[in-house]
Amino acid sequence: MKTPGLNNEQLQAMKTRPGFVAALDQSGGSTPKALAAYGIPPGSWSNDDEMFALVHQMRTRVMTSSGFSGDRIVGAILFEGTMDRNVNGKPSADYLWEVKRVVPFLKVDKGLADEKDGVQLMKPIPGLDALLNKARSNRIFGTKMRSLIHQANADGIRELVAQQFELAAKISAAGLAPIIEPEVSIKSPDKAQSERHHLRNLTGNLAAAQVTPVLLLFDGKQESAADDETEERPQRSATQQPVIHDDQPSHAYHRSPSQAEVVDGAK
Repeated sequence: MKTPGLNNEQLQAMKTRPGFVAALDQSGGSTPKALAAYGIPPGSWSNDDEMFALVHQMRTRVMTSSGFSGDRIVGAILFEGTMDRNVNGKPSADYLWEVKRVVPFLKVDKGLADEKDGVQLMKPIPGLDALLNKARSNRIFGTKMRSLIHQANADGIRELVAQQFELAAKISAAGLAPIIEPEVSIKSPDKAQSERHHLRNLTGNLAAAQVTPVLLLFDGKQESAADDETEERPQRSATQQPVIHDDQPSHAYHRSPSQAEVVDGAK
């Protein structure tokens, strides 16, 4: 799996620069709740266009804040509607990189399917090829897609990870760096066993795919002996940082693991 045409400066930033990945990618379903938490109550808009305009104003305020810069934020994941809009007169992705030195990503999944075999696969993504072309034309560096593991069902986890890698291959071929996010639910009753199945399938798919590059990102605490080692490292690469979701409270716990992180083919 090769990824042609990546911006090398952005790739090096993702490989080496410490910082957070800010996920500004929430879509329509949870937007009213986010706006209410921000101080804009339901009823302040009359249609979806007005609602998305309001949430873009909120995101613009985040992105233009003096605290939001490449010194602290290495990457940002955008919703398609955010990518389509401008920030301070520049396309959002250009503003992030040219002004803030933050690497732009795009959320490409369409949400989660109903639970089956202990997991929630991604829903089908109609028009993916067109969306990837659009992302390239908007100077997006990579993509993000999420699926969710609830139980330690070996067959379900195998299918879930295979789906992530199948789409990652298509995204890489389109010239974008895929973040794959096959998340183990922090509420999983057999979380440790789920993570063992998860890691086994990740490493197996990586060995088969010979991925160059893939960025792996996970939410939730990953428990392994390697976690003790990371406490001694004052600076971490981007794939080891917490993740900020704009539809989560500021105290929500998000962390990517010390195991199975891959950038440019190196674990």
